Amino acid sequence: PAGGGKPRPYVYLYRYLRVKPLVAWTPWRKIADEADWYVDHCMRIPVCFELAIGSMLDRQEPEVHYVGAAKTEARELEHLAGGDHPLRAKVDPRLHEGHALYYRATGAPTFERAQALCAERLSAGLPPWNEQA
Repeated sequence: PAGGGKPRPYVYLYRYLRVKPLVAWTPWRKIADEADWYVDHCMRIPVCFELAIGSMLDRQEPEVHYVGAAKTEARELEHLAGGDHPLRAKVDPRLHEGHALYYRATGAPTFERAQALCAERLSAGLPPWNEQA
């Protein structure tokens, strides 16, 4: 890169997103189970995201429980893992039952675009945790 600094992949992704409105959804990632939280490797761009509950023992598609938008994926997941996120009251009991929390997201060029994509996803029906919010 110019200036001799380290390459910053998220800068290239941001430039790409300014030209192309959205990137594909990430694959489902397990971000928590009863033992621990796994929130490394986060995008630092606006995202529309889904949280889902699934079994740790089988390969079935997890069931979406929440759809949201965030200014940065990293901040949202760190807030969730830190314990002071409003959804923790819904997540923790499911983790203690032996389930895992899964996450996937798609990047957007702006937070407003991420919110619009979130609204579009929610127009098909509210997942359980959105209904209770």
